[in-house]
Amino acid sequence: MIKRVWIVGAMLWAVVVTSLRATRLPNDFSKEHWFIDYRFGFVKRGLVGTIVSLGTRPAHARPTEALVNILSSVLFVAFCAVLLWLGVHILRRSGWPVEVALAVLVFLSSPFVVMSAHLIGYFDNIIILLTMLSLALLFKRRIWLATAVQAVSILVHENALLVGFPAFCVAWWLIAARQTQSEEARWSSWPLLVPPVAFLLLTFSQSVAPIDREQALTTYLSSYPFIARSIRDVRVPHWITITFYDSYVLHQGQFLGRVLSQSMIGLVLPSVLAILGFVFEANAIRVPSAESLILLGACLLPQAMHVLAWDTARIWTYSILCAFFVLWIYVEVFPGRKTTTQFIRLICLVALFLNVVGVTPLMDGLRDHFDLNTRLLLYAPVLTVALGFAWSDRHALANPQPPTVT
Repeated sequence: MIKRVWIVGAMLWAVVVTSLRATRLPNDFSKEHWFIDYRFGFVKRGLVGTIVSLGTRPAHARPTEALVNILSSVLFVAFCAVLLWLGVHILRRSGWPVEVALAVLVFLSSPFVVMSAHLIGYFDNIIILLTMLSLALLFKRRIWLATAVQAVSILVHENALLVGFPAFCVAWWLIAARQTQSEEARWSSWPLLVPPVAFLLLTFSQSVAPIDREQALTTYLSSYPFIARSIRDVRVPHWITITFYDSYVLHQGQFLGRVLSQSMIGLVLPSVLAILGFVFEANAIRVPSAESLILLGACLLPQAMHVLAWDTARIWTYSILCAFFVLWIYVEVFPGRKTTTQFIRLICLVALFLNVVGVTPLMDGLRDHFDLNTRLLLYAPVLTVALGFAWSDRHALANPQPPTVT
């Protein structure tokens, strides 16, 4: 019990410190999205604004900047709480092994969490929470409801198709394969079509939209004084109404430079390698193999967004999230604890340290709130717990205990 309290305490501290490295109130770009709704047609990213508009209508009031700040902050706190809960759930499900605790600490201190704190007000937190909900429903075999939640996440933000849906498909594949082996009823693949159909409907709506939709959005958003000051520079109506093909043309020729960015590979690779390294070794996944290629593909698919989007650092960190989803999926589908080597622990410790000393590129000209010495001091409790348990529990690898499944 003492060991578990120390691990959970280190996880909580890691979430708090990592978030404080970049947390801020929503910027102008993110705030404008909260005021876009379906009164202008079936526009992408219009679901959240529609819900907010419907929620304020009974009070005969319009959404305000303060409301967006409050909702965004509450959502981020809830997002961090769910990440922490999921980390504890993964540990309980796998029997509280030290190597899993290290992998979770790597994720909670990773550039993904730094970027999530920096992106308060964006819809990323919402689509990730919806992805977690859809996976939880899938694990309970609520397949149609799970795919419906995936479709809703795509209506919140279309990048969910590359961020959450690949992990969802991996979970679907593993559960279906396990059912086939146990001679249970085979799953139909038809529900998997629901999220792509939602995306195709968005694409079609964009292609047949009236030419004055952008101007109508601009006029409407300009009726809010705090938006009118920056709408010409931020240009959210343009990015909402532009077609995916036009986005591709705009960013054509920049994909390779973004996807081969040495600085971003160096920043993201340690966390991905540590988390997937544990998954591969604990589940005896050979490299190369069809299974390993599928898992790597699910983690790398978000990088396809470089074809259409400019925020390179944000996109790169999604691969860390996808690796964490893969860890959760394997722990959920195959909960038994497997023996791993001390090498995996070493990889996790190195990744944890690199997350502490590394600096995640932020947007709007902002930088990490803490210098190197401050980060080392703030993360000292996390590093101490990680090193302490990795060292004191090193003999347990030779005598693994049976799993505790809850």
